[in-house]
Amino acid sequence: MKVIIVIFFLIVAGLIGFMLWASRPWTLHERKLVGEIINIEPDIMVDMPEHPTVVKVMTWNMGFLYGMGSVGPGYESKDSAFYQAKIEQTIKLVQEAGPDILCLQEVDFESARSHFFDAAKIVARRAGYPYVAEAPSWEANYIPFPYWPFSRHFGRMKSGGAVLSKYPLLDHQIQFLEKPMGQPWWYNLFYLHRYFQKVTVQIGDKKYKLINLHLEAFDKKDRQEQVKKLVELVHVEKTDFITGDFNTLPKSATKKNKLTTADDYENDSSYELMMNSGLLDVIPDDIYVQNEQRYFTFPSNGPERRLDYIFYHKDLKMMKAEILPSNVSDHYPLKASFQIASPKFHPYEL
Repeated sequence: MKVIIVIFFLIVAGLIGFMLWASRPWTLHERKLVGEIINIEPDIMVDMPEHPTVVKVMTWNMGFLYGMGSVGPGYESKDSAFYQAKIEQTIKLVQEAGPDILCLQEVDFESARSHFFDAAKIVARRAGYPYVAEAPSWEANYIPFPYWPFSRHFGRMKSGGAVLSKYPLLDHQIQFLEKPMGQPWWYNLFYLHRYFQKVTVQIGDKKYKLINLHLEAFDKKDRQEQVKKLVELVHVEKTDFITGDFNTLPKSATKKNKLTTADDYENDSSYELMMNSGLLDVIPDDIYVQNEQRYFTFPSNGPERRLDYIFYHKDLKMMKAEILPSNVSDHYPLKASFQIASPKFHPYEL
């Protein structure tokens, strides 16, 4: 009997030890960090105007470069050639879109599942972005998911958000948000952090504050609390752009449940709460409702909802917003152009 008890305690101790090692660095609660700004030597020349009149901003949930099924029961591991091909497709898309500021979510930096490709740095170098800010929001020694078989486990994880810029980044702060309280503590040990990634961009002789984010996907109450925190932040600090995957639908969305997944957006006030920020949506609700399907960003294999947004300060002039269809990720990118100064040309010399 004593032997059985000893074996039992050894198994329990081993399991606890594994969980503590695997889930390190164990971050469970909200905290703020000063992030690094990485200078990249691009493969192509970047010659930006000294006094630009237009700035182009793009937000894109990259889906870890896996695409559809990047998380969940259908996930299967892929070889390095698969991810290399996805990186090449990503570079091509970014070069064609030509954003000055590229805001990314679900980027793998040094993750076993994507063969330790740092997608942000590779895209920055190849597509011509000298300034990079990475915000690892999901970091652990070992993620035992999907649960079975072991060969499908994500393993070593370092992933999160990133801002790539053709203009200098002056500072970088990361605010991790609390994990959903409705989830078991042991699940939260391995669960990713939602975050606000704050950077200041020097464009010409002006500085612009931008927040890149990824909000909670599965807990409406938690997501609404995150938006409230965001609105409070905007009221304290003048913010020019907020970009990212909000995981919520516009107010006027006609279909809020019975989607291809089990997600239910009924009684989710996240979008309405965001309107209290005073910032403007590049695809305002009255435009969106005229042709919903045109503005869907997810899922890429059959778009049925809009989850991705760019909000901007009313002092800026939004010129154009567009969804860029692509099957590289499970999300479509959203790009918007803004006039930030009067054009520097003589109208009679055109």
